[in-house]
Order: sequence, then structure tokens, then C-alpha cells
Amino acid sequence: MSIPLVSLIIPAYDAEKWILDAIHSIQAQTEQDWQLIVVNDGSKDNTSTLARSIEDTRIQVVDNPNGGVSNARNTGLELAKGQFISFLDADDAMLPNNLALKLAALIGANVDWVFGDLVLCDALLRPTGRVLEGTDGDVLPSILLGMLPAVPGPCSNIVAHRRCFDGGLRFDTALSNAADQDIALNLARTFTYARVPMALTLYRMLPGSMSSNIALYEQDHLRLMEKARRTGLLDDPAFHKRCMANAFWAIGGSWWVNGRNKRKALLYILKALWLDPEMVSRKAKGRSFKF
Repeated sequence: MSIPLVSLIIPAYDAEKWILDAIHSIQAQTEQDWQLIVVNDGSKDNTSTLARSIEDTRIQVVDNPNGGVSNARNTGLELAKGQFISFLDADDAMLPNNLALKLAALIGANVDWVFGDLVLCDALLRPTGRVLEGTDGDVLPSILLGMLPAVPGPCSNIVAHRRCFDGGLRFDTALSNAADQDIALNLARTFTYARVPMALTLYRMLPGSMSSNIALYEQDHLRLMEKARRTGLLDDPAFHKRCMANAFWAIGGSWWVNGRNKRKALLYILKALWLDPEMVSRKAKGRSFKF
């Protein structure tokens, strides 16, 4: 196999409903010099069979025991041959000019990685009319402060030069739904980047997705913040307090609105207010959630 321009990695677990949409969207790219690695993460359905049914020599399907999404992405990185690396979740899809425009922006701006905006879609991949825009500012504080969005859906969005990963950067297997924000933090602290101000990815919003699992969100969010502290991203005491207050508020709000556990929600809300007593007045303006 000749060296492709771009290697794309799709981690897939029980994704038989979506996997063909994801693969076909890559086949429809205006940039056709690519390698696709589909890592079947121990699916119990027909994900692997469907992926293998597509006759395209550029597509490689790997069957792994179930090890989680981060492990699956890392498997794909080990097999990637391209000069550039991109990712796509199995339930999302790319617009046809996604790769071409992001590569042009990356090369034109002379940066290491780029990201764009997301078209929010329903379960049938129909646009809802909403677009999730990324930040043109500093990605690091935006993510750590929970200023949404920063890099929307990184693992269906970023295109990076392979040098970003050649030094050993990989997805943290201790993280699940925060692993994408963690990789964006690691990329942003080491490499140059730019936002492509266009919505080039179709992001499927599913009620049963990992982001709707509040207990997992709580666990992952706290682990992400602790990792940021250990790596020196929260060394400034005032910044640390703001970040943790926002994190506690977000977790509390998730338990209140989606988890319907008011006792647990109030514990986190009180932690947030202890760190930042003025949070109520600020958040009330945004109506983050109702008491």
C-alpha cells in the first residue's frame, strides 16, 4: 500500500445502525487519497460484517476485544500510515469537502492541527438547524473553564499532522467520554492550531450516547480536571478555583436536569458556590438549569 495523504480512524462498538453512513461519507470526500481504519471494539452486532462488506482496498477493518473507545483509537493510530491523521465517530459523518478544506487550512495557516464546527443532527442524521461553533481563542482555558464550545466533538472533527502523534501522544484509556477533550488539551498545549470557520461534520445526537450517562460524565470530568492539575495546567490558584467551580456546577446541573438526583446535584452545587460565591448570579443570567 502506498503512503496515503490522510489516515482516518473510526472506533466502532455496536454501531451497525450507523457505520455505513460514516464510511460512505468518507468515500464521498472530494479528497480521495486516504486510508480508513475501522476498529471494531468487540461489537456484539453486525458492525464488523457491514464494514467488511464494502469493497474498497483503502479500508482496513480490525477486530479487537472490547477495550473501550480510547483503546480502539490508539489501535488505529498504530496502524495509521498517512501524513495527516483524522478521526470520525461511528455515529457521525463528514460533509464531502471536510478533508479538502481542513487540509487546505492546515497547510495554508502552517499549523499542526485544525478543527471546524459541527452540524447538529437527529438520529437519522438530519440537520436540526443548530450549529456548534468552536472557539477562535485559546483552546486550553476554554476547555478547562468549561466554556462551550472549545473544540466541538474533537474525535469527529480534528485533522492533525502525524508529527502530533509521532512522539507518543495517545488517547488516555482511563477516560471515556472525556478522552476527546483530553486529546484536544494535549494537542493545544504542545502544537499550533487553527479553527476552520465552517461546519463540516454531521454530529448525530443520540439519547443513549455516552454524554447522557451522568455517572460516567461525573467520573470522567473529575478525572480530566485532576489530570490537568497534575500536568500543571491548573497551577494558578485563582484559575484552578474557577475551573473547579465550573466543573462542579456542570456536574451538579447534569444530575439535577438529566440525572434527576437532586441530592447529588446539590452536593456539587454547594461545592461550586463554596469556591465561587458569585456563580449563582452569573449562571442565573444564562439559566443553566432551574432550581
